[in-house]
Order: sequence, then C-alpha cells, then structure tokens
Amino acid sequence: MEEVKSLMELWEAYKVAILVSLVGALIGHYKRNSCILLPIVSLDYKFKDFKKLKRKSYSTIVRSVMFVLTTLKAFVYFILFLVGVRFGDNKDTDPILFELGVLGDLIIGVGAGVIAQSTITMSGTHNQLSVVVTALLAGFAGLSYIQKFQKDSLDGVGKEYKAKLADTEEYITSDIKEDASNEVAATREKV
Repeated sequence: MEEVKSLMELWEAYKVAILVSLVGALIGHYKRNSCILLPIVSLDYKFKDFKKLKRKSYSTIVRSVMFVLTTLKAFVYFILFLVGVRFGDNKDTDPILFELGVLGDLIIGVGAGVIAQSTITMSGTHNQLSVVVTALLAGFAGLSYIQKFQKDSLDGVGKEYKAKLADTEEYITSDIKEDASNEVAATREKV
C-alpha cells in the first residue's frame, strides 16, 4: 500500500472509492430524509428587553441610546448563552443542538470510501469493480450505522438535560422545605 503524505496524494489514491462512497451516502441521506437537509443550528434563546423600546413617551434621542444599549446587552447575553451561562428567561431552555445535515453524511461517506478502498487493497484484490461496489455499500451502510447512534444520543441528551433541570429544581425546593420545617420546629419550641 502507498504512503500518503498530502491530501492530493490521498485524492489520487482513493478518488474512485471516495466518489462512489459519496454517492452511497447521498442515497442514504435522501432515503432517510426524502430531501437534502442543510445544516441546522437550534438555539432556544429568549430576550424580551426590546419590548421596552416600544413606549411612546421616550424622545428620539433617548430611544436611540436605549436601542444601542439594549442591542449591546442582547449581544453580551447571547454570548453568555452560547458559553453556557444561563439565567432569566433562558434558565430552563433546551440545549444548543447542531445538525450537520448533508455535510455530515458526506463526511461519513468520505471516511467510508477510504476504509473500503483500504480494505480491498489489503485483501490483495486489484479489481476496480470490487472497489466501486464495496465503496457504494460502505457509504450507504456507514451512514445507516451512524444514524442509529445519532438518534439514540440525541434522545439521550434531551432526557439527561431535562433530568438535570428536574434535579436542580428538586434540590431548590427541598432546601426551601427544610428551612420551612426548621422554622416550624423552632416556633413550636418557643411555645
């Protein structure tokens, strides 16, 4: 097997397998989604301070200054939200989800094509038809295999996040109940 030192050498050595595997990945993507999905970023972010600007009692200068300050505040809060610091209306929001769509499927297809070509080369077969068939199946099957784990992990993330929120709320309410029960006990002792 050849030693690959650059991306151009990788492309020259594996181009047939990569292209055929990309076709298999696109077929798998289209079969699963019935369309081509672009990347999706899901942010459950809320910022309600722009509603204050709708008051008619402000002059134009005050309103423009408030708009600039509110926009700056919204930007800072959004950056904090992205980092993971959540408070106010965003405390109980869903986690940030990023779905690569067709790009992720194509990345899987490239990897599956390289693996298929390497497997065929290591087996000692030099037939291009075997490379094409193996790469096509690897692109399609690799995508289906990864999708199963992706669905399970996305379901798990949502459940874990909701459980974490529930545990936090239970901890807060249990502290409040303990404080209240201590106050009742102290009141009974005084009587």
